Amino acid sequence: MALMPNAPLEGVITEEGRVDAKALARQIDVSVPTIANVLGKSPRLLNDYPTAKSAQRRALTFVDRVNDLAGELGGLKFAIVWLKTPMRDLGGRSALEALEGNDAAFATAIGFIDDFLNAVPD
Repeated sequence: MALMPNAPLEGVITEEGRVDAKALARQIDVSVPTIANVLGKSPRLLNDYPTAKSAQRRALTFVDRVNDLAGELGGLKFAIVWLKTPMRDLGGRSALEALEGNDAAFATAIGFIDDFLNAVPD
């Protein structure tokens, strides 16, 4: 699914095309520190600059996958539950927890989400 201002994660993309981290945290019902960990940034940075340029690569990737999950699972609320559910394949962590950390951890977790999306029958 292409990133659009009115995709399942409504209102997280600004008119400038940047993800607003505070709006994203509200939409998926997590704290700013949690979304900061997912985006690899400090909570203070994202509180002060919720559309920080340095957070955009990971933020746009994350928003894209959440929108895809929402489309496949029947809505944003189901995508959020899936992201927060501990999974055996992730060592008992949730996909959201697996996204936290360095770029390698983030890429691995995105790969896990992509594998799930590719396995969903059409």
